Amino acid sequence: MREESKVIIEMAAKRRSEQILKATPGVETNLVLDDSGLRGALQVIKDGELLRLEFIETESTAGQVHYFDDYIEVARSTGSLILIFPVSKYSRDMAAAVYQGILNEVKKKAERDVELHGYVFDTLGNVNKVC
Repeated sequence: MREESKVIIEMAAKRRSEQILKATPGVETNLVLDDSGLRGALQVIKDGELLRLEFIETESTAGQVHYFDDYIEVARSTGSLILIFPVSKYSRDMAAAVYQGILNEVKKKAERDVELHGYVFDTLGNVNKVC
């Protein structure tokens, strides 16, 4: 399961990186996998400074409440939160509702304005914006 999850995360990260680099020349991206191998974070960096961190979740981690602290910490430091969930777990409509719930919770605890962007990805790594 971990190897399969890692491959899917890497494919989604590659596609998302392509989107980011096309939209924002001059930045670089770097994928970091957590110790479990079931989650990834795509770092978006410019001139050595972290601009944002995009969480790529798998079926076993997407929407899990115990990851909210990670979301809050990133939102607190950057003012933005980008979540990428598998469409196999959350349809676009479901993902939009889940993202809104996460945003409401994060805004309460981050103690600042937070902008959320939500995406879904399929098993081929295609990444599509939800909100």
